[in-house]
Amino acid sequence: MSQDLAILGAGGFAREMYWHIKDAYPCARMAFIDDVTEVQEITMAGEVVPVVKDWRFDAVRLGRASVTFEEFVLGIGDPNTKRTMARRAIESGLRPAPTVVHPRALIQGGDCRIGLGGVVAPGCILTTHVRVGDFVLLNLNTTVGHDAVIGDYVTCNPGCQISGNVTIGEGASLGTGTVVREGITIAPGVVTGAQACVVKDITEPDVTVVGVPARKVG
Repeated sequence: MSQDLAILGAGGFAREMYWHIKDAYPCARMAFIDDVTEVQEITMAGEVVPVVKDWRFDAVRLGRASVTFEEFVLGIGDPNTKRTMARRAIESGLRPAPTVVHPRALIQGGDCRIGLGGVVAPGCILTTHVRVGDFVLLNLNTTVGHDAVIGDYVTCNPGCQISGNVTIGEGASLGTGTVVREGITIAPGVVTGAQACVVKDITEPDVTVVGVPARKVG
């Protein structure tokens, strides 16, 4: 893995991701990727970090240096936006870096498998035989129990508690503080509200559920 990393996005979570990477790889050099806003650079604790607009990564200026970026990680929470940006990055010649695991995250089992392009943020705990896909965001203090399977592009916002033998489908987004009971399956694209408690399988994709117990909106 290179320690020169392009971060998808240039918003609030991308700036958090900058510090997660710095904690994991103190010598890392980074750039943000954003072709939507007018922002050209972001100052992070006195360091000016460029924002790449043209999807060219062969000669990005970092101070007096010219850096070629080859790998990227996510800096975006929305699963659909992650898909779009990851595809653009790959088409532009970048490849997804190994998921960034913050040094204050705990991967207990030596048998966990974690995909590419994502982040396991500070305070997260993964126990044993957990499977995490590509471009997954496990945000602050998320816990994942034994034998859970988390699909590609899933986002778990801060404080999610995922019990053992849970399966979360591709592109699902769990709101802050969501609790998922053991053995539950959540279909692809499902969105849960903050503090939702999922006690039954959600078999219909792309729905929103809220409350305790979680129920479909509408």
